[in-house]
Amino acid sequence: MPNHDDDIATSARARAAMDTGDPAATQPRIEPGRSPSDHGGTGQEPAVLRVLVDDVRVFKDRRPAVVLRSSADAIGFVARLGGRRIDELWLDHDLIGDDTIQPLVDNLVAAAALGRPVPVDRILVHSSNIRAGHRVVQELSSAGYRVERSYAANLWRHAW
Repeated sequence: MPNHDDDIATSARARAAMDTGDPAATQPRIEPGRSPSDHGGTGQEPAVLRVLVDDVRVFKDRRPAVVLRSSADAIGFVARLGGRRIDELWLDHDLIGDDTIQPLVDNLVAAAALGRPVPVDRILVHSSNIRAGHRVVQELSSAGYRVERSYAANLWRHAW
């Protein structure tokens, strides 16, 4: 059985490597201004794998998070985790252009239907799109995921 802490450390190192500014590197990335060791100076990787899928927002309190701006980036990131646990998955519905979170939701629901749900401790839907956000919560909850609607508008700032 793989060690969960080793998986998080490996994932955090990979995310940090992608946040070098190299044009060849793509999402995921640690939220700007943070590094994997910005959690008290112990030199260890962060204990929480937090993933934020949102086209414009970041956490106002600058908590470390993998920030993904499109559904394709989110699907690819989850696939690359290879079954490693996500502690917090924050989902916005309306993303860039016509993109939405729905393709990721469909993948999560399909995995659960096959008896192999993506290991996520907690999913938080923070979309301003009330109807779509409610539907996402219903779909993921029906598939067996622990999901809740987040209305905490004071958590966010725009990335630009």
